[in-house]
Amino acid sequence: MSRIALTCCFALLLGSCVNQSANKIDLGQARLACADVGIAPGSSAFDRCVTNLYYSLWDAQNMAE
Repeated sequence: MSRIALTCCFALLLGSCVNQSANKIDLGQARLACADVGIAPGSSAFDRCVTNLYYSLWDAQNMAE
């Protein structure tokens, strides 16, 4: 269930990044998305989630350009 929620958050973040004029990826957005799916901030799982989400969005943004 948490994977579905994380996937939805990823899709929402990706959509919002594509629509921004500067197309900047915000680390804070990745942190909020991971917290929204219930991963406890400060845990190693949270850190991995933020890192993976941030770089996945960065990769997707740079592939689109």
